[in-house]
Amino acid sequence: MPVIFTEEQREELRKLIKENALKRFEEKGVRKTTVAELAESVGIAKGTFYNFYKSKGELAADILADFDRASETELREQLERNGRIHIDRLFEIYSNVFRPETAFSFHFSPDDIDWLQETEETKHYFTPEYGIKTAKLLFDSVDGIRADIDYEYIVNFAKLINLMIENRKAFCDGAFDRNINAVMQMMLGYLKA
Repeated sequence: MPVIFTEEQREELRKLIKENALKRFEEKGVRKTTVAELAESVGIAKGTFYNFYKSKGELAADILADFDRASETELREQLERNGRIHIDRLFEIYSNVFRPETAFSFHFSPDDIDWLQETEETKHYFTPEYGIKTAKLLFDSVDGIRADIDYEYIVNFAKLINLMIENRKAFCDGAFDRNINAVMQMMLGYLKA
């Protein structure tokens, strides 16, 4: 007989599934983590997992959406207070986006990123179109920027930062934050009017 969950229990289990999945993904990788392992990690049957997510890809998409929401929170609060934001303030906020709580790239290996780019439910997060749409939405409310923004150029800066984070083990640790900051400063220099 199928288990019936209240809406509150469902939400709590979804949260627990995502938290445990992220831990498993970090330890073992997305590709190698099975749905059975994910279900077992929260004490439910594999079949019950599918009452929450249609696939591991859908779960990964939900996790990526959480990171997107987390990275936008402070910017939205600033915009609600002021209506618009200056490019310098935006970059203070943007610099804080690249930390483990808000940047998915800290949690996934290059192999994981390949898997996410191949998976139907998550591949749109990695397309140039998604990056351009996000950049346009972001810069619509920003003062002090150039009028002739090349959005592809800007998106590639953000992708470069994510690639650096995904491959951070290959970099000299003592200079890594300064390297990220240097790329951000190049982006800021290009954007300023």
